Amino acid sequence: MEVPRVGTLRYELGFPTAETSRKLFDEMDFQRAVQAYLWGYPAVSFESIRLTLKRDLGIDFNDMGIADHFVGPESVWLTANDTTIYAVINIDVAQGPVVIEIPPGAIVGLLDDFWQRSLVDVGLPGPDAGHGGKFLLLPPGHAGDAPSGYYEVRATMHNHNLLVRGIVVDNDVPDAVARIRNVKVYPWSEREDPKPNKFVSISGKLIDTTPPGGMEFWARLATVIDNNPVQEHDRFFMAMLKPLGIEKGRPFEPDARQQAMLEDAAVLGDAMARNVMYEGSKRETGVTAFEGTQWDWVFYVKPSQETQTYSQLDERLQYTYGAIYLSPALGVMKAGPGGNYMQAFKDSDGNHFDGGKSYRLHLPANPPAAAFWSLTLYDSATRSMVQNPTNDAAHASYDELKTNADGSFDMYFGPAAPAGLESNWIETVPGRGFYPMFRLYSPTEGLFDGTWALPDVELI
Repeated sequence: MEVPRVGTLRYELGFPTAETSRKLFDEMDFQRAVQAYLWGYPAVSFESIRLTLKRDLGIDFNDMGIADHFVGPESVWLTANDTTIYAVINIDVAQGPVVIEIPPGAIVGLLDDFWQRSLVDVGLPGPDAGHGGKFLLLPPGHAGDAPSGYYEVRATMHNHNLLVRGIVVDNDVPDAVARIRNVKVYPWSEREDPKPNKFVSISGKLIDTTPPGGMEFWARLATVIDNNPVQEHDRFFMAMLKPLGIEKGRPFEPDARQQAMLEDAAVLGDAMARNVMYEGSKRETGVTAFEGTQWDWVFYVKPSQETQTYSQLDERLQYTYGAIYLSPALGVMKAGPGGNYMQAFKDSDGNHFDGGKSYRLHLPANPPAAAFWSLTLYDSATRSMVQNPTNDAAHASYDELKTNADGSFDMYFGPAAPAGLESNWIETVPGRGFYPMFRLYSPTEGLFDGTWALPDVELI
């Protein structure tokens, strides 16, 4: 019997020969490894953030890494931007409940588990609605409820990541930083006298938080699996990983066969994930942000990653291969607190963006954002901010931009600035692909009622 990609399969008296059996087991395990790569990507992404911050900057659980001078392009993060004051905190509830205190004011934050499933929003889009409050994160299987005065959050795993943004109000960056520094995270057991949090600046740091390739990808996935309870809907994946040397409660020590298979699967899996990110919208419906344009909504995965009939796999992969963090306040399809993002991978002629060419994007007047808007360029290889000589990959509504007579803006992307329009230009790098992402924070009705729309980016 001849089978494509596997070769000749031989049977004797209906039984597979030893060579045929080996081929079939190898193919079965390889296919499972590729699918496990696609499934495991969001968890490896968060584990990579945790490990990198601890290894390179000494930021441990409950410590705060704060972008007090913004995140620059020299730091490699999946679609971070340099227009927001970020802070990130890794949390582990394996030893018991953890308290998260959010101060009042213009803070937008979210808590995800390591599968990047949303647990709760905090700050303006959260139940505290910007008035501040205490959240109690309870471990899996915890008996009893949160006491009065706390917002109860129940976890299904141990590892979590808290992201908070300090919204810059009236161009007062120090105030936004100070607001974030008032966030507190500590074990419930220390509630009477919590230790002060450790703050470490992540601004300007040469770090790479993105998932690695090769065997290190699998080592990090094995760490997440070993550090957390196995959830019911992941038990089949646990069975698929077992013949590959990844099993909860056992050290990850793959033999030569398993290692070769995992290395090949990581290469093919990454290629598939990249294809899903850049071309996956063609297989979906309702993802075009503005009819007749190349702009797609960034969020077409749900914060829970669940639909009525299936768990979102391709949708989750499309998002988490290029970005991090999910929240009900991100991708909102109504006016109010939170944000909505759009991205385009092609220009008005249907061609991918080339860093050696020059482009123009016309922004109609009054972009529908009650807080602010931003426009960021990302490198298509790294999915992180373009690394250019100006070390600036974004512009935002609080920048000093040149405005047209009707209140609109013309933004420019290319290796050289158009004369007199340097303020509206983002530098690109010849030989590198890129793509723009447009963010609206606290979107207003114009984004949803058809009165405002982004046109395509045009090649100059």
